[in-house]
Amino acid sequence: MAVNGVKVSSNLVLRIKTGTDKNGNDTFDTTTLRRIKTSSKDQDLFDVAQSVGTLLKNPIDAILRQDINELVNQ
Repeated sequence: MAVNGVKVSSNLVLRIKTGTDKNGNDTFDTTTLRRIKTSSKDQDLFDVAQSVGTLLKNPIDAILRQDINELVNQ
């Protein structure tokens, strides 16, 4: 039998550079926008993240999409 993944939810995660530590390494924080439509296109999510980034004090280092899939045995 084949197993198929069915997308059940998506999140948009923004990794934000918050500064540097005492050793000079970058420090980061994350902000997660939950319950994003699973049908959202990557470009649309990227554009939203860029728009949100203009409102933040610190720069966005990475934009991540988390998809949660339910594995269904068919």
